[in-house]
Amino acid sequence: MRVPVSKKSLYLMIPLVLLALSGCIKTIPVEQQPYEEKVVIEGLIQPDSLPKIYVNRSVPFFTRDQTPSSLFLPDAEVVIVSPDGVDVLEPDSTFDRFWCRYEPFYTGSVPIRADTQYELRVTHRGRTYTATATTNLPAIEIDSLDYVAEFTDIFGGHEGVIVDFMDVPGQANQYRFLMTRPLDNKHETVDDREYASTCLPDGELVSVDEIGRFVYFDKNLDGAPVRFVIEPAYTHRKGDLGFVAIQSLDRQAAEFYDTLDRQREANINPFVEPVFLQSNIEGAIGVFGAANSAPPVRFVFPQDAD
Repeated sequence: MRVPVSKKSLYLMIPLVLLALSGCIKTIPVEQQPYEEKVVIEGLIQPDSLPKIYVNRSVPFFTRDQTPSSLFLPDAEVVIVSPDGVDVLEPDSTFDRFWCRYEPFYTGSVPIRADTQYELRVTHRGRTYTATATTNLPAIEIDSLDYVAEFTDIFGGHEGVIVDFMDVPGQANQYRFLMTRPLDNKHETVDDREYASTCLPDGELVSVDEIGRFVYFDKNLDGAPVRFVIEPAYTHRKGDLGFVAIQSLDRQAAEFYDTLDRQREANINPFVEPVFLQSNIEGAIGVFGAANSAPPVRFVFPQDAD
């Protein structure tokens, strides 16, 4: 049954509704607290590769419009010490064609060897930061690759790449997913921004690495079969080609990237407890660690993304 509403009642209801709506919005000013800038160091050394070390500065949480170039510290002294001697790293950069920006770093001239301990020394404004890493990690062979049109996790439903492999028995291991594939300006990120490249011309392809945020620790599952089901970081079309590998990480790198992922989740989810980053470089933020992977396996997406 419909109940008639008089004009007088309607006029009285409108201010109440507007008052209720205005009560849902509240502006809370946030005062920027004093901030102490820190050196941020990130580097993973891998056998048969030249060392690449990112040395940046930290900024307050609400700082806007930061780019890799604006954060880079070009006046640092970066060296890597090993049984082969001292490798003095020099500033270098690459232009990321997909993200339309330069990414500066320090690079060396002596390839990294397997089963070798390395010491990183970064000196900036009179202070030296040190860390060590050993390149004794297994190269994991993938047993099989597959695709699932939809799997469900705590964030909802996604399509995914399925990777099966065996954990190396008799030792503690840490792994994460790695896929390299060519993208054009029709591909977008699968996050809320749905970002596509703004500098790629139509038809041009660039190689992009998709590194899994999730880090797997084999605690209590030594030597067991492992299955990763990973949502791609970018959209895909039927017939898109990718190359998939499993990256082994040493313990210090695995703990750093694991806490980094959980800290990201805490920034967007108020029900996730914040964590402190597990940096292994005293006085700085970041990690110097080792990684290794077997040659990647070819993978073709069998259908369009939903």
